[in-house]
Amino acid sequence: MSRLRDKVAVVFGGARGIGLATVKEFVAEGATVFAADIREPAERLDGAEQSLVDATAEKQVGEFVAAVLAKTGRIDVLFNNVGIHLAKPLADTTLEEFDNIFALNVRAAFLGTRAVLPHMIERKSGSIITTSSNGGVMGRPGDPVYNATKHALVGMMKSIAVAHAHQGIRANTVNPGAIDTDMLRGTLSTPDEFEAKQHQLVASTPAARVGEAWEVAKAVLFLASDESRFVNGVVLPIDGAKAAGAMPGGRYSLDFELGVR
Repeated sequence: MSRLRDKVAVVFGGARGIGLATVKEFVAEGATVFAADIREPAERLDGAEQSLVDATAEKQVGEFVAAVLAKTGRIDVLFNNVGIHLAKPLADTTLEEFDNIFALNVRAAFLGTRAVLPHMIERKSGSIITTSSNGGVMGRPGDPVYNATKHALVGMMKSIAVAHAHQGIRANTVNPGAIDTDMLRGTLSTPDEFEAKQHQLVASTPAARVGEAWEVAKAVLFLASDESRFVNGVVLPIDGAKAAGAMPGGRYSLDFELGVR
């Protein structure tokens, strides 16, 4: 396939989960991919240059982007996918936790976008995609500070879209719900608990199942490609309709039959 043929893509947070799945999609569709993460990648991929970069460190981000531009002369796609979760009520959240999650979830996207944007403006072309969450378009009682960071990303991308659409730049967010990734499984105490608690995880999801990383990656691929060249400032939930609205009262049940993947 060649939906991204001749394009250069930068992925921050590409070591595992949604990021790694997206790197695979980009490579499969012909892109030259430069993936960065603070951790070693879960899988080494042919066709992708995978580097260790702290996406919250201004100097490291700037040097990484400069090296990509020196090597390729262009960046067509930026995927901001750095983030952590914080499942705590606001009253129990410390200032240190607040600062840390904003530094990771918002600062990283700011630094990556700021580093790439001048080049895209000069070329009058570019697609920026940022991973937010369905918590970025709705209120959720269990993780309000996390949701605040995800709302911030939506606002940032919408504003970039409005400011730079006339310069050929697109900025969109993907907003996943519960996706089967290391981050989701890391919120549980044991690996087996994921299977045991699937009913709890999807009790508020109309599709009655947890999503998979490749399902998000396919949406990111669409937003990166020229197929979406008039799609700008979009907030795209990928969450089995959870963000679409409330279900009938009887549906919020832990014994509801899980949906088919």
